[in-house]
Amino acid sequence: MKFKKIISIILSLAMVVSIVSVSAMADSGYVADYDKDTPIIIVHGMSQNDTYVLDENGEKIPDETGYVTGWPLEIDVMALVKVAVVPLILAILTGDNDSLYEAAKQGAYDGLYYIHKDAEGNYLANVDVPCYEYPMSEMSDELREYHFKLLPLQGLCDLVGAETVYYFGYDSFGSIKHETEKLHHYIHDVVLPQTGAQQVRLCNISLGGTIGVSYLETYPEDYELIKRMEYVIPAIDGSDIIGDLLTGNLSVFYDDNVLYNELLVTLLGDTYLAYLINIVLRILPEDVIDATLHGVLDGLISAGVRSTTLIWALCPTDYYQQARAMWLEDEEYASIAAEVDAYMLARKNFPENIAELKASGAEVFNIVCHGGGMFPLCRDYNVTNGDGIVHAESASMGATFANVGETLGDGYKAVGTYCSDPAHNHISPDNTVDATTGLLPCTTWYISHQAHEMLPDNDVALKMAFEIMTDDNMVDVYSNPEVYPQFNEGRLSKIAKGYLASWKEADKSDLTDEEIQAIEAAVAEVEKQLDETIVDNAGWKAAVEDLRVALADAGVIEDTAPTELENTLTLITKYLSEGVNFIYDMI
Repeated sequence: MKFKKIISIILSLAMVVSIVSVSAMADSGYVADYDKDTPIIIVHGMSQNDTYVLDENGEKIPDETGYVTGWPLEIDVMALVKVAVVPLILAILTGDNDSLYEAAKQGAYDGLYYIHKDAEGNYLANVDVPCYEYPMSEMSDELREYHFKLLPLQGLCDLVGAETVYYFGYDSFGSIKHETEKLHHYIHDVVLPQTGAQQVRLCNISLGGTIGVSYLETYPEDYELIKRMEYVIPAIDGSDIIGDLLTGNLSVFYDDNVLYNELLVTLLGDTYLAYLINIVLRILPEDVIDATLHGVLDGLISAGVRSTTLIWALCPTDYYQQARAMWLEDEEYASIAAEVDAYMLARKNFPENIAELKASGAEVFNIVCHGGGMFPLCRDYNVTNGDGIVHAESASMGATFANVGETLGDGYKAVGTYCSDPAHNHISPDNTVDATTGLLPCTTWYISHQAHEMLPDNDVALKMAFEIMTDDNMVDVYSNPEVYPQFNEGRLSKIAKGYLASWKEADKSDLTDEEIQAIEAAVAEVEKQLDETIVDNAGWKAAVEDLRVALADAGVIEDTAPTELENTLTLITKYLSEGVNFIYDMI
């Protein structure tokens, strides 16, 4: 049994685009000045470019979902099960956890055979990484639509022309050095010659932010070629999740609440299935679970993570020396260690490089999500301020954040590291962010309570990202604050827009006047809020829920709310899970 998993748990995905309406801009008195000539290069996030595994004839290998890919990660689950099931049973019966650990490690290693690498970072399989050495206008319709699903770039192509937008495809599981060199050549040998332009605009998304860090360090002679550089939820100082992964400090190894309660509920939702699995896990001996988890983790790292420098580039600075000592001290990994050491130097020099980039005439911007915790695998998941995937300090280039659920405190004063202008106020209205300690206090926008991987569903954030990338009159957070304030709330609009489309296409002939009136009232409220770029998240959620209920009651859409039976089963299994945990805690 094989399936593809896009690892949004470890990091992931994506972010840009869509287009702001003329009416919204007119309300603020702001006049946009779109640059339709300077080409835009999208340096995408993790898993937003497929890495294909080829057969002995150099052909893509088909599978049930399309083609076999090394990334997004292809996992042979049965390989893990076949190797580990017997040792698991024996461990339960005899306590032989050492054999279980080795079996779990081998099973994880075998199950990840498409990403196997040698000690110098070379794939053992034949892998093809599309780079797209042409603008999106020259992609086939099928390929372009596929990439629009990965990143909603349709609005960008409509505004500046698809011939102006380039999608730099790289291997999310590749070499930071190689991908940096490839970006340099992509600019010089592809984009500039094809367009005849003198400069480019770079948009570095999530994992693409690490390539942006390396690029500035490696090619300072290219600074004059950059007109604008925009970072979108970038992993500048990596992600604490990767740091905890590489140092073996994942929360499941020491926090029973995560292992037996929060992790599966986060992954599967508040469902009876999640609670049933929690009960099974709780009944199993702790040392059996511990041996299995450690084995799977070490198998994952041995399969390819250990030799993948782009993943190492996501290791935060505070974790690096410990992680390096654990995995890169062997002489055979010397070339990997040297490459990662060079990246860590680039990260150290990043503030200076950004200053020099700006001095060369480039404009640099950033968009940060914050206000939640981290994914429960992270050691301090319920303390560290982040967007679930990247901790906020990393994405913001050093801004100061209150811990989750706290504020910076009464009487807190801005530190003023990078902005001490008394006319500027870079403290968030809820007193949880001090943007003055971030590298770009006047050109960084903050979106609270917005999940990393869900940013493409936030219409306001994407419109803003789009404006920053294309509008020469957007120069800082004070350019158009009535429309895009420095601090804003997150919202998800994709589902609501789907509801609106369903109503527009619905056959209304069988509906009563009362049903139509209820739906139209709910539609009006949702559309009213969609016109607002300053978000009221609570009001937005209420409006969307009212619309869902009105449409479902009238039979326009299927009611996706859990059935009464499902709610009952979830409630029963939740209480059972809590009861089992209570009993085991007492023993």
